Amino acid sequence: MLQFLVEQLNEHLSSHGTIVDVLLRSDQSLVEEQEIREVILTFAEEEQSGKPLATIHLFELEEAESCEVEVEVEFTGERTAEGTRVMWEQAKALIPKLSLTEKKRYLEPGQSAQTAYILDYHFVLKSPKTEAEASQFARVLKQFSSDLGKLVRLS
Repeated sequence: MLQFLVEQLNEHLSSHGTIVDVLLRSDQSLVEEQEIREVILTFAEEEQSGKPLATIHLFELEEAESCEVEVEVEFTGERTAEGTRVMWEQAKALIPKLSLTEKKRYLEPGQSAQTAYILDYHFVLKSPKTEAEASQFARVLKQFSSDLGKLVRLS
């Protein structure tokens, strides 16, 4: 399922930006006899744009019959409260179940060295088994790709 989903995402996302990195991670539990496989895609509007990057985490679930898709879009730089509110409203208009996290790094008390705003959301895709499911799967990926392309272009 992971390989199929990466191929499909590559196809759908290519018209909205560039996948700049693909990473496969495999973690073996020492306690349980379980292996967790994850693919991490890094997506941007353009390869060297300096604009927000989206990180897409793909996790296999249930004997590789489905996959969880987690998305994080990171915006760096300080923003005003109004700028943050506008970005948040624009993002929520695209994806209603989106959350916003503000991260600040301090080198000294009261002196912010770095600020980042992260929009994130997730959903689950099941492996299509019928023509109707394949059609629905393609529609979801097309909408996801379009929405993600718009998110990385927010300012």
